[in-house]
Amino acid sequence: MLFFDSILRFPAATLLFILAILALRDARQLVQGRIVVILSLTLGAMLISTAPPETRPPSPLYETLRIFDVANIVFVWWFTLSLFEDDFRLRRLHWGVLGLYILISLPLRIEFLLGYSNAIPFIVDVMGRVVAVGMVTHMFWTALSGLKDDLIESRRRTRLWYVTATALATSLIILGETWYTTITGDHSDPPFMSFLRSAIILPPVFAGAYLYLAFRSEALLFQPVAQPRPPAVSVSPKDQATHARLVAAMEDEHLYREHGLGIGDLADKLSVPEHQLRALINKGLGYRNFAAFLNQYRLAEAKRALADPEQARTPILTIAMDVGYASLATFNRAFKSEEGMTPSQFRSEALAKAAQS
Repeated sequence: MLFFDSILRFPAATLLFILAILALRDARQLVQGRIVVILSLTLGAMLISTAPPETRPPSPLYETLRIFDVANIVFVWWFTLSLFEDDFRLRRLHWGVLGLYILISLPLRIEFLLGYSNAIPFIVDVMGRVVAVGMVTHMFWTALSGLKDDLIESRRRTRLWYVTATALATSLIILGETWYTTITGDHSDPPFMSFLRSAIILPPVFAGAYLYLAFRSEALLFQPVAQPRPPAVSVSPKDQATHARLVAAMEDEHLYREHGLGIGDLADKLSVPEHQLRALINKGLGYRNFAAFLNQYRLAEAKRALADPEQARTPILTIAMDVGYASLATFNRAFKSEEGMTPSQFRSEALAKAAQS
């Protein structure tokens, strides 16, 4: 068992550390890249620090790694959201969950390292498990909720298998640890749990290495390899007719005003295959998701209405509903993301300028 555990555990940890270094070098300008750094380091620390006693690092390195890896499940959650949410950025909610999880889990980890038993109430451990399960559930919901409107076909295909695999892996680890701790009262790893963790983590780590590591062929030639220039985003000739119908449906018929309009509904109205419409809006027009495409039209009409002195007393909720939004909160988020201000601030400034002219 020790041999098989080692050939699973330490290659995975090594790949994780390599991924962290390369992400820091090549992708630190992206929020996803920065999350990969901390995620890879914490997962690698967990793999090394949970090794069987025969291959465990010496003290105090062992204790340092065990404390460092305490919040790795939070970083798995962050990374998943960063992959599937356009314009993802770390907000107070994400930092708050990290703080809460550390506040719950760190005392339990210190208790274990100091060799105490049941010094902290069992309910604290249960709370940590509940928060972890909540994050896994949210990962699954995030992937599924965006599946319908995602216009990037490769990301759309990835949503199901990635989150299913991630949710299954983390659930097995969480449930296994919970079961063992509940039965024995021991927070240490039994041999089967240590081996299971390594067996679960290695396949996705190899998949990540395959996707994100590249062999630089120019190093073999001692000069850069000429790369073809990527084509500019444009509508291909074969999609011109569909594009014309799409523009007419949006600008003349104002279909974007329909509440709950999905890309499948729009494809039916245009009498074109859904996959063809997805490709047109993504590759031809450059939109990553269907909501962003609709927002282009909805926000443009909303801004015209907000800046119109004759509609100065029209409630913002009415304007939001008229242009197709299902709620004021959704409209406010989309508007602030696009304009950097709330609809009411935009209206005040626009009406003030109109009064001065």
